[in-house]
Amino acid sequence: MDAEPDLDEIAKGLRKLSARVPRSVATRISSTLNHFEKSHALRDTDLEMASFRAICGEEEAAAAVISALYHRKYPNASGLNIKNHQHKWAIVGCMLALSVPLRPILGEFQLQMDFAKGRIDVKIPLSNFGVRGGERVALQPVEPLDLLHYKHGKDDDYAFEDELAALAEGAKFKDIKDMVAAMANSRNRLLYASDTELPKSEARSHDLDARYARAITLLVIAVMILQSKNRLSTVKQALPAVLTVIGKLPVAATS
Repeated sequence: MDAEPDLDEIAKGLRKLSARVPRSVATRISSTLNHFEKSHALRDTDLEMASFRAICGEEEAAAAVISALYHRKYPNASGLNIKNHQHKWAIVGCMLALSVPLRPILGEFQLQMDFAKGRIDVKIPLSNFGVRGGERVALQPVEPLDLLHYKHGKDDDYAFEDELAALAEGAKFKDIKDMVAAMANSRNRLLYASDTELPKSEARSHDLDARYARAITLLVIAVMILQSKNRLSTVKQALPAVLTVIGKLPVAATS
């Protein structure tokens, strides 16, 4: 099992899988990966443009998720605007928040791609659940995104408020609304000069690597949404959290 999956190998697999998904998602998979290829090539010569490409790539990956939700006609997916930067960054923010409770379960895992069927499955060793000798036996959900997250003391309609608040606090923001707004504005800070200084990227290689990892994760999620005609429990549970964040944004920012 893989503690740290090879992102470049997953990217190659995603390019191949893109032939099996709707064109609206396939184009965004290709665009995401193209942005990151160019970002990597620019790192040593033009950090600002490398950062810009990485930001665009991450945003395109979020657009792939939105397009997949549209295609499978998830309830309330129409509340997401694929052209709105803030909506796409709300997808990224919620993915980061929701990944926290999954970390112990996904300490090690293995992705399996079926190029003929256009699907991605996950094998999770039982050792992740504390089973002695469980590293030799794996659990494979029928659908990776058909699992419900329960939190003690919370109702069934819990929209991950605690996880979103903790994410924003850890990133030194007052709340998730401010964090998403800052993420959505990150591209502008690289493009335009202020009255006193030129645009400058403060990103380092590990920051760009983190964007790449998040984008690959989003593309995998998009494929997993598409591979089932059923409306998956994890997706149905997460979508209200995204819409809650969007609902907190200023009207002018979401128009």
